[in-house]
Amino acid sequence: MRPARRRNRLSTRRWLAALLAVGTAAAGAAEIATAPIKHLYDLTRGSEGALSLPSDVAVSDAGRVYVVDSGHHRVAAFDRAGKPLFTVGQPGAAAAQFRNPVGIGVDDNGWFYVADKDNHRIQAFDGDGRWQRSIAVTVEGKPAAPIDVAADRQGRLYVTTNNHRVLVYDAQGRLLRQWGGEGSNEGEFRYPATVALDRAGLIYVVDVLNTRVQAFDAGGKFIIGVGEWGVLPGQFVRPKGVATDARGRVYVADSYLDVIEVFDEQRHFMYVLGQSGKPQRFVSAGGIALDSAGRLYVAEMLKHQVSVYELGP
Repeated sequence: MRPARRRNRLSTRRWLAALLAVGTAAAGAAEIATAPIKHLYDLTRGSEGALSLPSDVAVSDAGRVYVVDSGHHRVAAFDRAGKPLFTVGQPGAAAAQFRNPVGIGVDDNGWFYVADKDNHRIQAFDGDGRWQRSIAVTVEGKPAAPIDVAADRQGRLYVTTNNHRVLVYDAQGRLLRQWGGEGSNEGEFRYPATVALDRAGLIYVVDVLNTRVQAFDAGGKFIIGVGEWGVLPGQFVRPKGVATDARGRVYVADSYLDVIEVFDEQRHFMYVLGQSGKPQRFVSAGGIALDSAGRLYVAEMLKHQVSVYELGP
């Protein structure tokens, strides 16, 4: 990195730290609402060695945990206790190879899908890591870089791309519809990132540079927005990860403020994960996931691990 760019980045971080301090004070004398979490363990090593820059995590209904080990261009699988099971991938463009994978999702059958960004495709694997198919990702006839992928109960895949779109494919990889475009209006994006679905079938998309999360129905109709720019509770600076639980609550990871905020089923701010008014701080939190047992999985990229927590009631 050039010295000027490094100074600019450090200046930005100092400015944000000062703004956060001011914002916290401006929240009033009352403590920030928090909800407790209990650290269980960390995923730091897969079956083929240490993780490097893990960007996303997904958990199947059977309890298999899949981590995008993006620094090594592969996916590492673990069981529910954190035991490494297998690793899929290496740098390349052939089947089961990756070039800078970013996001991952699982379907109801236990298959996992990887956003293979620089190969401009989604790769599908069964739950044991056997390659099944690839889906070329294009927008207006040109290759596009997928950022994340999520599957609904009908087997449809929702894919975010670097050119500000959400693409929807059927189970065979046929493009059904798309929506978006660059902008800040409802239904537009400035670099959509992670995507998650709730039990009602709504699709939540992290709209990174617009500092918000947008929710849509399966047809792409805008339903509601979550969050806005800022450092107060319910606001974001650099949202990255999103997940939903069985009660309809929405969890959003902010990779700049290093916190995870939780919103209720009406998308109102509830609390920050932490203890006694003190937020739990994460390190460059990226993708997050929740399992059926109430566990939270956080991909902490610059810490080179996925942290696993038990959520409170």
